[in-house]
Amino acid sequence: MKSLVEYILENIQEEVNGFCILKPEFLEHEEEFEKLLMNNKWSIIQKVKRTLSKPEAEELYIGMNDKDFYDDLCTYMASDDSISYLCHKDCKNPIEDMKKLKDKVRKSWGKDEMKNAMHSSDSKENVEREYKLILQNKSI
Repeated sequence: MKSLVEYILENIQEEVNGFCILKPEFLEHEEEFEKLLMNNKWSIIQKVKRTLSKPEAEELYIGMNDKDFYDDLCTYMASDDSISYLCHKDCKNPIEDMKKLKDKVRKSWGKDEMKNAMHSSDSKENVEREYKLILQNKSI
């Protein structure tokens, strides 16, 4: 039997075109962050607040596993709660639109290269891979 989340994800597959995470240490900005998403015409399809496991963080950042900071980044992402958002925006290039939003957020709230407030997927393929990794089979 499929979980409710699996059912929802299957039925909104075409609508999903953005995935982002408000990183640990930045949850005090949750309300402001969500207003920023909505003011930039993003719809929040699903939102989950929880602490990632180290293996989930490692898989999330698998493309950076050859970087010196990879282990520190994964440890940081698994250190406390974060909030993951599955989003949709009706636009020509949602990946680029989310990147622009991420740049604003990082400039406003970021502390350094790792503690930079926000993660977002950098391709349509990564949107799907990352939200399935982080959100699938998780409670809404």
